[in-house]
Amino acid sequence: MHRILIKNGVIIPMDGKSRTIENKALLIEDNRIAAIDSTEILAEKHSIDQTIDAGGKVVMPGIVNCHAHQGWTSLVRGIAEDMTVEDYVFRLTEPLIEHVVTDEDMQCFAYLDCVEMLKFGNTCISEFETFSDDTASAIMESGIRGVLGVNMTDADWDFSDPNALPNYSPDLMKTNLDKAIKFYDTWHGKNNDRISVRFSNNIPLLCSPEFLTETKKLAKERGIGVNTHINTESFEVEAYQQMYQKVGVEFLSDIDYLDENTNLVHLIYTQDREIDIIKETNAYMIHCPYEMGKRGACAPLGKMYAAGLNIALGSDWLMLDPFEQMRYAAVLARIDSGDALLNKAYDFLEMFTIKAAKALDLDDKIGSLEIGKLADIILVDFDQPHIVPMNSHYDPVTNLVYNVHGSDVSMVIIDGEVVVENGKVKTIDEKKAMQEANLRSEAVFNKFKSLDH
Repeated sequence: MHRILIKNGVIIPMDGKSRTIENKALLIEDNRIAAIDSTEILAEKHSIDQTIDAGGKVVMPGIVNCHAHQGWTSLVRGIAEDMTVEDYVFRLTEPLIEHVVTDEDMQCFAYLDCVEMLKFGNTCISEFETFSDDTASAIMESGIRGVLGVNMTDADWDFSDPNALPNYSPDLMKTNLDKAIKFYDTWHGKNNDRISVRFSNNIPLLCSPEFLTETKKLAKERGIGVNTHINTESFEVEAYQQMYQKVGVEFLSDIDYLDENTNLVHLIYTQDREIDIIKETNAYMIHCPYEMGKRGACAPLGKMYAAGLNIALGSDWLMLDPFEQMRYAAVLARIDSGDALLNKAYDFLEMFTIKAAKALDLDDKIGSLEIGKLADIILVDFDQPHIVPMNSHYDPVTNLVYNVHGSDVSMVIIDGEVVVENGKVKTIDEKKAMQEANLRSEAVFNKFKSLDH
């Protein structure tokens, strides 16, 4: 049995008690949290293999990121930012997917995204659009905990035509369901259960009712959840009304797609009765605040929080720093509601730890520092000019949410394994990942510019 003792840090357990623990140490045995007690007692009772001095640092659960796209961030960052959704979908990402990038390209960029994710303290990610086994391999090799999903649709839709509606294909439905099942059979439970699978529908408009129903049925049979983007753009609201004479969330409820194992990503253009349905069905809102703000839109967050929706946070793409995301979550909520006191720092931290773990049905394993749970732990260095003073007069949770940056994370432990030490990733060669991404991106965009689009 391998034992790691983390001492001298301020422990924030996120166990629902809104507390910090000082003058205690945390003991890891193999891949689980074994005890929280005084350093002297733990050192006397146990043979310690590795001691980590966390003086000046906060010890907290790893960030559980409920929505991410590995590979896309490093590929299009610096290109996709100042674009409308229509432009980056139809003039950038779709042409790249259809005509340019290969599985090997996406694996290369996924390596780099994993490096960034890990350095910023993300210990678990829900990856919505795993393009291939190559991307999944990169995620597994990084050591991060990955909840992976193949992005599925059974429709063709000319979004450029405002009068067009999707055409659904039974053949495409079968192809994608077969692909998802094969992906599940290949990857679910890999790497000592660090890799798991959920089924993912792109947006409900791009999936026939039969496809959505079958996806949910197959997920239930395997005891896993489902994901979908919904209400991301205003045109969706109009299309649901035209096709189904109801709003999108109501449509999903009527086909029994919604329950506590359903994650609804974005929910920007959401109406009051949809909020009620989400609450009644216990589905989760996966809120990606930075991406939402960049779209120049804001969900009715004040009403959502007031209704008591299950809300967890994700980064989406382009900006992977979870501490920045928490600040955006706080700012957007208060702008929308006009309430400067809507939610406290602890509430936003919960949405990236224990509540996020619940959204992925992993709260019995991760999301808080409790005895028996898996040792997914990060150390955040508070000995920084933008954080100090740090003493009994200051709340470390408030500082985590409003002042910490991802670059302040000094150590990341996943499943009892140290994967980031002194801010450096140990599982992937950072320099090599950056060099290869530079080379591949040059080739990708040289080819992209040659396209007639």
